[in-house]
Amino acid sequence: MKVEAPWPGVVQEIMVAVGDVIEVDQEIVTIESMKMLTPVASPLAGRVVEIHVEIGGYVDEGAPLLTLESGG
Repeated sequence: MKVEAPWPGVVQEIMVAVGDVIEVDQEIVTIESMKMLTPVASPLAGRVVEIHVEIGGYVDEGAPLLTLESGG
């Protein structure tokens, strides 16, 4: 399952790592958009198997941020 960016912007912080088990509503990245830093919470729970973004990278709305494996 992929977690997608809810809005476009520049990734300022990545709060999880591959192998982490995350919960619904856990903050996973911070995106800067229109000079505001906003944390993005995961709508899904699971184990992080891949991170698709890097700090300083631009993401479009709907771009994959990370991939989760369900069940933790």
